[in-house]
Parts: sequence; structure tokens; C-alpha cells
Amino acid sequence: MSSLLAPDVAESSRADQQAEQEPESEPQQRQRKWVALVSAAVLLGNEDERAQEIAVGSDVLFDLHDPALPSYLVLHPRIAPDPRRNDGPLSAYILAADRSACILVQVVEGNQPDFFLCNTHRRTVTILPPVPSYIQARGDPIRPRLSIGLIADPHHHGHYVVVQFHPATSVDQLNRILFYSTAHGRWLIRGLNMPQARRMRNPFSETGVLAHDGRLWWIALAYGVFFCDPCAPRFECPELRFLPLPDDCEMEGDVAFDPRIKTLIDQRRCVRLSEGKLRFVEIRGLSYDELVDVPAAAANPTVRMWTLDDPEGPDPWTFEYEVAFAEIWENKTYTDAGLLPDEVPHVALVDPNNHFVVYFFQGSKLFGFDMREKNVVGCKECLIDRDQLRFQSSRPIVDAWELPPPPPTLPGEDSSSPDDKVWSRQSYAEEMKSQVTESVDSWLTQARLEWTRDTDASEENWRAWKMAPPTSDESSANSGGQADDEPEMQFPLSL
Repeated sequence: MSSLLAPDVAESSRADQQAEQEPESEPQQRQRKWVALVSAAVLLGNEDERAQEIAVGSDVLFDLHDPALPSYLVLHPRIAPDPRRNDGPLSAYILAADRSACILVQVVEGNQPDFFLCNTHRRTVTILPPVPSYIQARGDPIRPRLSIGLIADPHHHGHYVVVQFHPATSVDQLNRILFYSTAHGRWLIRGLNMPQARRMRNPFSETGVLAHDGRLWWIALAYGVFFCDPCAPRFECPELRFLPLPDDCEMEGDVAFDPRIKTLIDQRRCVRLSEGKLRFVEIRGLSYDELVDVPAAAANPTVRMWTLDDPEGPDPWTFEYEVAFAEIWENKTYTDAGLLPDEVPHVALVDPNNHFVVYFFQGSKLFGFDMREKNVVGCKECLIDRDQLRFQSSRPIVDAWELPPPPPTLPGEDSSSPDDKVWSRQSYAEEMKSQVTESVDSWLTQARLEWTRDTDASEENWRAWKMAPPTSDESSANSGGQADDEPEMQFPLSL
């Protein structure tokens, strides 16, 4: 299952859905730093010719393009049940994409979700085990309506932690997180200490989660952000902090209960990472009351941005700029791109390398606008099958994904960068061991797959195999020799 192909090479084409484009040269591909990654992953069928493009031992390929063209994660049919034996609809979408070569994907079969971690260097996926029944009995299953985050484990190199924030819904409950550690191979619960005397906002108001500065940041676009370090030392209760939005941006009341207002908030606000800092973007000047009918031009809407400079300081947000849409609409590059004047677009994302460039949706078009240079930097059709987003998480429909650096170069291999040739013997040994293990796993997976498809196996048997626990060697390695029936370690719960 191991593949060391660089992740920034476009391997598949969706030319039938996208505008025509000139072939990319190799220098252009090497210069690409990020892509506009669509959250709805492409789940191939067994008869799809593109499945043959995925190398043996791999599970995914990437259809990557320079923004504003959208890019896609493409999944091999082997990660899902055989469609011939499945009556439920299949859909797949990205929950989180980390720059350090890992993507969290959810595949939904009917109403049953499976969670996978995708190694973008090796192009392989690993299924996460189900949440143990005793944790679910306590009321802590994976909740589809809440954001799920992914963060690199600072204590175990090459490992990750999948985290879902479970806010308290009553005074007698605790704020807590449900998390899965790839280093330990187990689901656990940790209590959260909230030192600020501020009530938790609507628990369903989160509209995304970001990994930044060693912490996870849950975004509530109507109010602010919640953040904590889910990898705090063992037996310590992580602190959950709340940071309100800039002055005059925090909305009053439980507005997220109103789906109409929440939709407008999602269209006009976003918090994204750019140049290593969190940026808050808001379209100002428009009413959140749909009954108020004011022409966009008459409302004089503007785009504003703030930067989170010091979450611990008295003035955490720094105002960056404000640009009136009147300036955008009258720009020649705007009209040359075929964009409509006097129509306020929806905020999509921020260029992760230039916070002056904000991307918007206008209909099916995704375009970027440089607020400093006052010109359109790209405009392309972004055709998305929104039916695939039926089980969409709170991750935006399209979001910026900074491409991970290429994997370390093995001895004897050429590299375009001298820095890539630095490869320690220990790292090389670990990589070789990983490749051997993954090759064996790939062979076993293919053997089981062929056996299952050649027999009259039921859907229940398929899921039982797909959710099968690791082998005894893997279980021992992941749990430190702990028996399968031994109770899992619980971290302290506190108010």
C-alpha cells in the first residue's frame, strides 16, 4: 500500500466538468503551493476506468489544479462495499485536511458512516475502528452534526489525533472531547476545563475546525472561536478557551437555531488560515433579515478582514482592511471575467499565502480578488454535484488545502531540492519498515476483497470484515500489549 509519489501531480481529469485549460508544464506543477479542494470526494465505481489509474497498492489519487479551478480527492472503490451488493446510497466527503500529509475522510453507506485517514504521501487509507459501545452508552458517540478536527500528535512523530468537541448541553454536564489517537489505536474521552465564566453557545453552531499553533480551533461564525490543546499532557484537563469575534461582529442571541440566518452567516463570513495566522473575513452592510429587501448597491456592502494576533492579549484582533464592493464591481478585470455587477458574492476562502486575496462564489463561478491590487486573480467554473454533500460536515464546500511537502528522498533517489536529500538512517529504517508492513496489509486486503466478492457474502459480513480489529501484532503495537477486553484508560473529567 506504499507509494512515495509526490502529492502535487494531477493524476486524473474531470475535463468534462471543468472549463478547458492549457496543459501544465512541470515548473508550474512544482510551484503550486495550494489548491481549492472540494469537500465532496469522488468515490469511483468498480466499472469506472479511472480506478485503473490508481497504482497497485494505493487507494487514492488526486485531481489537482491551480486555483481558481477546483481540485478533487478521488477514492478507489475498494474502500467502500461492493455497489452490486449495496442498496444504500454512497457518498464521501472530507472532514479535515492537514498540511502534514493526512486527510480525514468520511464515507457514508446509506446512513452508516465510516471514517478513514488518508496518507497523501503513500496514497493509502486506513479505516478507524468504531467508537466502543460503553463510550456510546455514556452519550458520547460520533455526532454527525458537530465538527471533527484533525491535528498532528506532537508527542508521537507521524501520528495524528482525530477530535470531536462535545459541548455541555445542560448545567449538570461537562464539556469534553471524544478523540482517537493513531499512536494508541483507541477512542478516549477527555474532560475540558473552561476557566472563563461564559456559557457555552449553541452546540450546533460550529461551522468548521482548524488546526493551528498546536491547538484546535472550533469556529462559531456568529460568536467567535473555541480553542484548546487536545494533546495536553496525560492526566491534565485541557483548557477550553473562548475568543469572541472582533467588536461589533459578535451576534446576539441563539441565531444559529434559525437555519435561514445560519445560511446567510455561512455565505458572508469565514475564518481561515493565511500566512500563518487566523483571519476573519466578513461582508458588511447587508441585513440578516430576509424580509428586508434592499438592493445590494444601495446597501453599499464592503469586505472587511481582521487578523488574530494574540489570543491571550486584551486586543486579540487587528483590523487589516476594508474594500467596498463598488470598487470591485467597477474594476475592468471583474467585468472581463464575466462576473455580474451589483451582485454580492459569497465568501469562499482566503489565499493561504496572501491574506489580501479572498475567493468568492458567484453562482457556479469561483473567483479570487486581490484587495490590495484591486483586480481579479482567477475565475473558473466550479461545478459541484451538491447531491454528494447530503451528509456534508461543517467543512466548507470548497476550502484551501496547502499541499504537504514531498516525502523525504530515499538514498539513491534524485531530488530537485538539496534539502530533500537529508535523510537519517533512523528515518530510512522506519520508512522501510512501514513500506513492508503496508505491502503485507495491501496483499491481505486484496485477498480478503477478492474472497468476499467471490462468495455470496452478506452486507453485514462485509461490514464485519471492514470493521475487523487489527491483527494481534498490530493490536499489541497500538495498545502497548493491553488486552482487547481490558477497560480503556479514562482521562480525568472536571468542570
